[in-house]
Formats: sequence, C-alpha cells, structure tokens
Amino acid sequence: MPGRKPRQPPAGAGADRQAPGAKKPGGQAQPARTAANSAKVELLPGHGAQIHELRPAAPGYQDAVISATRDSADSYTGAGEPGTKESGAKEPAGQGGGKQASPEASILAFPEPPVRRRRRYFLASAGAAAVLAAALLFVLFFSPALALKNLQVEGNSLLAAEEAETALAPLLGTPLTRISDADAGELLAGRPEVESVRVTAVPPSDLVVTITERVPVAVLQNGREFLLIDEDGRQLKAVASRGDAPLPLIDGGTEAVNSDVFPTITAVLAALPANVLALLDHASAETVDSVELKLTSGQTVFWGSAEANVAKARALEALLLMPAADPPVSVFDVSTPNRPVTR
Repeated sequence: MPGRKPRQPPAGAGADRQAPGAKKPGGQAQPARTAANSAKVELLPGHGAQIHELRPAAPGYQDAVISATRDSADSYTGAGEPGTKESGAKEPAGQGGGKQASPEASILAFPEPPVRRRRRYFLASAGAAAVLAAALLFVLFFSPALALKNLQVEGNSLLAAEEAETALAPLLGTPLTRISDADAGELLAGRPEVESVRVTAVPPSDLVVTITERVPVAVLQNGREFLLIDEDGRQLKAVASRGDAPLPLIDGGTEAVNSDVFPTITAVLAALPANVLALLDHASAETVDSVELKLTSGQTVFWGSAEANVAKARALEALLLMPAADPPVSVFDVSTPNRPVTR
C-alpha cells in the first residue's frame, strides 16, 4: 500500500524474486510498487477468519501470496504486523492460549423472537385445552360413569310414586347430563294429574323428579265413584268414597261439565283458598250470576257472578273467622265484596 515498507520475501524464495527497483538479469529494472499493483487484502469476519494478501509482482515474476489467520475478533493485524501469523508457520508451544485456528467462521444462535415464542405457547395451550374439553364432554355426555340408576319422585299427591317411576323407567341408563325437564315431562304427558315436571341431577347416578300437579277444585259423582276435577273440568283422579275427596260436589254428575254455568262455578272455586275450599259441601248455579255455595255446617254463601272473585274470596274468609253470632248466621252474602252481608 502507498507509504508502506515492502516486505522482504521469505528465505528460500529469493531465488526467483528480487527487491523492488532491482535489475533483472539482462539489465531491465523491476517496476516500482504503485497503487495499481499494491497489496489487496480480504478479511473474512468471525472467529478464525483468514486473511489473504496478494502482492502482484512485476512482469515475468510470480505474484506473492501471504496468508494469515485470526484466532479472535480483536487480534487481527495486517500481514507482517504484530499479531499476524504467516501461513504454514508453527506457533511455539505454550503460546496462543491453546486456541486452534478454525478455517470456518462460527455460527451464532440468535434468541427466538418474543412474538413467535408467545404464539407457540398460545397454540400449545389452546391444543391442550381443546383435548381436555373433548375429554370432559365425553365423560359428561357419553360415559357410563354418570348413567342414571336411581329415581326419586317428589311433589306428588294425586299420582302414586310407583306409577311415576314406572313411567320414567326409560330414562334409566341415560347419562344425567342428557336428561332434561322436557324428557321427563314427555314421559308423564299422559298423566292428567301432572301439570309440569322439573328434574335435578344428583351425581353420580341419582335423579330427583319434582312434579307439580294440577289442583282439583270440585268433585263429580259418576255412579259409585267420585271424580276429582280441576278448573277446566279435567278429571284428575277417581276415589271410591265421598269422604276421600274433601271438595265441593257439583250437582249434575259428569254431564255438568257440558253446562253453561260449569266454567263459572269452577272459576269461583279456583279463587278460594284451600282452607275455605275444604269447608264446602257442594256448589251450584241456576245462571252465571247466581252462584251459591253450601258449607258443611249447612250455611249458604251467595256469591253472585264470577266477577271480582279474589275480593269476594277475601271477604268470605274474613266472615268465616268472625265469632259465632246469636242467632247463628245462615247466609253469607259476598256478591258485593266491599259491603258483605250476613243474615
């Protein structure tokens, strides 16, 4: 390079190389070193990089190549400078710290980007969660571990528990998580006593079926038996004795359900509280505005029409709680609920 002192050729190589400016045999002078024929240096970065220095020679001479290696990133100097080892030169024993020159550059492992690492963790977590969810769904909906084995019926008084369990028997063996209110209600749909059904699972194998029954409000006599009916005239149950049905008897037998006054009578009875209903012996009406009730004590209740049934029921209940009068009351008139009359 310009201004740099030319390097002397190694020993043994001077047979075919002369110093710059020397004359060749025959009297020709060797050209002086210039920028055009100065040394070219190539540095390969990294641990164990190699340095190759090419020094072009004058015409008729071979180019001189000087090679050096660098053991670490901060120990390189140019050929012929301190810290440079010529190619083929042996390092004295005990020097160099035991490092071996490597002909290849080392490869550095860069850390994984945080975004990629978080994505990988997220995908792994999502996959594990999906597997666990699938296993849980299988256990809940298909595993025999939660199959129904025991039925318990509650809330029934008109419908016998044995009859309800027989009707619900097809549910046995079904996983509890697959049994709904509609499933049980469909099996009991043919029972007139049942209004609604609610199921409660009790793991691992029990099911509680709570039945809400329709409320009977009156009795119809059908030959030797008595039929319990609800407000709509639906026959809920048959009993053999009048004493087994502490409800008012509607005159007319089973044909009474077809009369015009039947809905009015049942609407009145449905408005009465249970404690008052149990005191009635029978109910009748000539017209929709002349409903009469008979108490088991022989007293009469004149109700009138089916209007303001709730207010009339409260008035009657209050009158029945009054102390006995002398002479005794024979008629309770609640046709005008805000001004009830006793006679």
